[in-house]
Amino acid sequence: MSIEVERKFRVREDTEERLRAMGAACRGTSSFRDCYFDTEDHRLTAADHWLRTRDGRWQLKTPAGGSGRVGPPGTTRYRETESEADIVALLLPLLLPERLPLRERGWQEEEEEGEGSGRVEELVGAVPLQVFASILTERKVYEVAAGGLRVDLDRASFGYQVGEIEVMVGGEDEIPAALSRIQELASKLGLEDAERQPGKMHMYLQRYCPFLFQKLLDAHVL
Repeated sequence: MSIEVERKFRVREDTEERLRAMGAACRGTSSFRDCYFDTEDHRLTAADHWLRTRDGRWQLKTPAGGSGRVGPPGTTRYRETESEADIVALLLPLLLPERLPLRERGWQEEEEEGEGSGRVEELVGAVPLQVFASILTERKVYEVAAGGLRVDLDRASFGYQVGEIEVMVGGEDEIPAALSRIQELASKLGLEDAERQPGKMHMYLQRYCPFLFQKLLDAHVL
């Protein structure tokens, strides 16, 4: 499982001009829809676990190193998991109260080849989990060869725009170097160290799910 180290920032009028001036290559634009799932009592998000489908494909983001937040404001580190069997294995400990009824309904924790066990969709239906957020995003991507950095310029369907500087690393020991590379690029883009730009999910919850937003603030997830 790779770790995504990322810093969010406010997109300015000269952001793309600065990126091109430093030799960043535009890799085009795309759009995708993220649907996020949780229990009725928000057991997953309260534990900083973010289960979603991106255009129908399951993904799970979990904090690396015990906390998703690291370094300057707006900087995060999350493990990204796309294997359905691995996702199920990570989710089950958070769903311990449901293990007995899951077994009674035929759910098997041990993956059996050819039996379809380990499928996230089956777990979602058995618990059950519900969609609490659906966000359509238009994204323009720039790649910065030096440092292996990527810059995403996102515009969400509810009118919010945010930029992300990110780098993928293979282990927690690589995070400090990744943070240094992100900070160097942030300086070239004219970002202040104290600048904090909320992410799309932060703003979505604040606008449309105020109860959950406050619950996650109190839990120091947001």
